This record gives sequence, C-alpha cells and structure tokens, in this order.
Amino acid sequence: MGHRRSLSAARALLAGLISIGGWALAPRTDAAKPEPDPAAGRAAFEQHCARCHGPQAAGDGYDAKRLYPRPRDLTEGVFKFRSTATGTAPADEDLFRTLTDGLPGSGMPDWRHLDEAVRWQLVYYIKSLSPVFEDSPAQPVDLGRDPGRRRVDLAAGKQVYEKLRCAACHGAQGRADGTSAPSLVDNWGRATRPADLTQGWNYRGGSDPKAIVTRVLAGIDGTPMPSYAEATTPEEAWQLAYYVRSLQQEPNWSMIVRAPRLDGGLPSSLDDPRWQQAPRVEVRLRNAMDEAGEWARAQTISTVSFRAAQDGQSIRFLVSWQDPTDDRGDAPDALALALPSAKVLGDSVTLQLWPMRSSPPLDLCVWSAASSRAVEGVVRRYEPLLQAGGASAVPIEAASAYADGQWQVMLTRPLAPALPNSARAAPGRLTPVAFAVWDGGNGGQRATSSWVDVMMEAAPPSTAAERAPATWLWILAAGVVVLGLVWIVKKPQA
Repeated sequence: MGHRRSLSAARALLAGLISIGGWALAPRTDAAKPEPDPAAGRAAFEQHCARCHGPQAAGDGYDAKRLYPRPRDLTEGVFKFRSTATGTAPADEDLFRTLTDGLPGSGMPDWRHLDEAVRWQLVYYIKSLSPVFEDSPAQPVDLGRDPGRRRVDLAAGKQVYEKLRCAACHGAQGRADGTSAPSLVDNWGRATRPADLTQGWNYRGGSDPKAIVTRVLAGIDGTPMPSYAEATTPEEAWQLAYYVRSLQQEPNWSMIVRAPRLDGGLPSSLDDPRWQQAPRVEVRLRNAMDEAGEWARAQTISTVSFRAAQDGQSIRFLVSWQDPTDDRGDAPDALALALPSAKVLGDSVTLQLWPMRSSPPLDLCVWSAASSRAVEGVVRRYEPLLQAGGASAVPIEAASAYADGQWQVMLTRPLAPALPNSARAAPGRLTPVAFAVWDGGNGGQRATSSWVDVMMEAAPPSTAAERAPATWLWILAAGVVVLGLVWIVKKPQA
C-alpha cells in the first residue's frame, strides 16, 4: 500500500510539473497583451524601424537601397509571413513573431532584445498603417494535425513535392535551381529567387515542419509562392513539410578551420574519401554593393562550404556553393580565394569594401568557369585575374564540377609561392582566408565573405634527430625530480 501511495504521489507531482511547463510554454493570450498606445507605438517605430521602412512606413528609408529584398511598404498591407489565408491580414501573433525572430537571409533583424510591451506596441502601430486589417481580417489556415516524425513517410512527401511541381522553382534537390527560378519576379516587378531548401538557416518564416506547412497552405503574399490550400490536403502538406525538412543540411559555422597534414598525399579528386579527414566549415556571404552603394539584385549565393588539407609543402582547398545556373559564357561563374599579401596586416581588409582607390594588394587564387582554370597573383583588383590572368599571375592546379545546382572547385597552392609579396602560410600558425563568388546568371553579382582562419597542423617529429631535443628535455626533467626526492629524504628532521 505504501508503494502505491508513493507511486500515486509521484504521478501527481509529474502531472503538476507538466501542467506548469505547458503553462510556461503556451503562447501569450489577448489578456496578456498591453493596451494599445499609439504614441508609444509610433515612437518605437521612429526609433527602430524608420531607417529602413521610412518615416511614413513606405519602404523608402535611408538604408532601403542597401537592402535586398527591399523593406516592406507597410501601408500596402501585403505581408509575406502569416498563418492566415492568402489575401487576408496576418494575425497579431504573426506580426509579433516576425518582430521577435526577424527574417533570416534578409535585412530584417530580430528585435527580441526589445521589451515585449514595446514589440506589441509596434504590432498595434503597424496595424494602424493599412486598412487591410479591417477590410480583410485574419482568417486562420487549417494546418491539420502534425503526424510526428515517427509516423511520417518521406517517400510520400517526395511524391507531394513532385505533384505540386515544387521542383520547377526549388529544383529537384531543393537547391533553388528550377527552370523557372531565374525568371521569377515579385508583385512589384523586382527579381526574386525561390528559397534554397537545403539551407534551413535562411528560411525566413522558420525551418521546422510546422513553419513549412504554414508556408505551403498560407502561401507568401507578394511573391510567386502561392497557397496550396486548394491543391492539397493538410495531411499531404505535413508529409511534404517533413520531406522538405529532410533536405536541410546541418551547417558547421566556425571562424577557425583545421587543415590536417595528410602525409599519405593530398586528396586527388573532388570526391576523394580522404577529404572526410578535413572538417567541413560553412562561411556566410553577403552581396557586394554596386558603385551607387545599392543592392540591385536578389542574392543567389549566400554560403560557401570548404575544407582544407596540406602536406607541409602545399595546401589544397575544396570549395562548394549552391548556384542556380551553370554559367560559362561572357559572364561566367567564378571564385576568388583571398589571402593577405605581405603588405596587409592579418585580416584588416574587408572584401565588402575591396577594391577601393587606396586598397592594398591581396593575394588571390582565382578560378573561372569560362576556362575551368585557376591563377594566382598579388593584385589590387579582381579583373586582371578574372579576364586574362595578367603578366604577373601564375597558374595553379584546379579541378571543378557542376551538378544539381552546386559548384565544387578544388584549388592547390604552394605554402610559399614564388610571387613578390605573396602570402606565406606555414604549418603551426593561423592563415586568414576569405572568399568572393560571382554568379554569372545573376548579372555577374559578387558575394563576399568575412575572413576565417585556417590552422595548418604541424608535422609531428618523425626521426631520431628530430626527437632527440625533446627526449633530452624529458631526461633532464626526470633527473631534477629524482634529485629533489633524494634531497627531501636525506633532509635532517627538526
């Protein structure tokens, strides 16, 4: 009987804890919202939002030209990320979620550092800017029931992907390389691009299955992404959502990359299994601005993945990125791997601003899809290496391949090339590298990364001559310890 009472008490305690936890995780109710304060909402908007969205919320703020996609004209009442039927206003919680989480892959940051009450006042103020909230009130979309990961059928989800012809925009492998992708425009006639479904970190409305189902059934107003609420059932939409989730790759963000020493020889091809000994790292890219200081095109390349390996004489890089089109003509796809030249201190130069009139030279390894060859040179501009190589450039070993919306390029350079002012890399110390990538099919748009450090492993001592100094040090240390113990033993006692 005592055991049963203890078990009942434990169950009651567990139920209570679950109840408390459920209460803590439940979304805020209307009762928890503050009362609207128009003056507070406008003041918060002017302080935090007007620089991009404009003083009258027309999407024409001071920084608007530096962003792509452009900031929303909030007076039009067209909102992309909603849990409501297409053409209707978003729910208050939709606006609150966007303010809180931001929109990854765009210029809209998260504002979770603002007090919740301030964010709610911003929601109320945004609602006051457009009549859509009164003319087309929110109509929640029926999302159905989440079957759970264990009950989902990815093969069935793939069939829904094919049935709805998602590949026409997103591509067969989800890499945004569908046949319709290059020609898409939004409601305002601006070029837009479908999401790269393999890059969950760039999903603007969330990357979990529920967020994906919401996008499928609600659509994304103002874009070519329609609502499929009439074309599929909630049950099929959940199968599709889990299939799309399975396409996402887990990134490995890091500012330091280990380049192991492979004494058995460097990987000889793009698919050499020895590449698995070198950790893969992802690095974010950002579109470079044009001469007017604007972003004029949608960003198509947002991330590069790379590995590095070396043998004490040379270092070999394997670089890959998603590119919706294979461009080898007059405006080819291209890659530049940058290292600081001898005249540059560390990573003090940013590729976002390079080259400028006073920019120092950089050591660039440049590959072009037009020739499938690569050259290295210490230059002040990209063009000499992109176009003809230049008189001072030297060829370097390269291999490349394009398949299913992805480029892979392998570049090899000596650790100490015979170029004036070239970067001298050495095992045992950090070497900064950065990347610039051109998408020829996007008007030759260039995207650049920040600097990351490559740590090349030093070779372990392998010969008796190399091990001798360390061995003698250990012998000397051991002798000191022995003498110390003898002294302690023989020390006269007080």
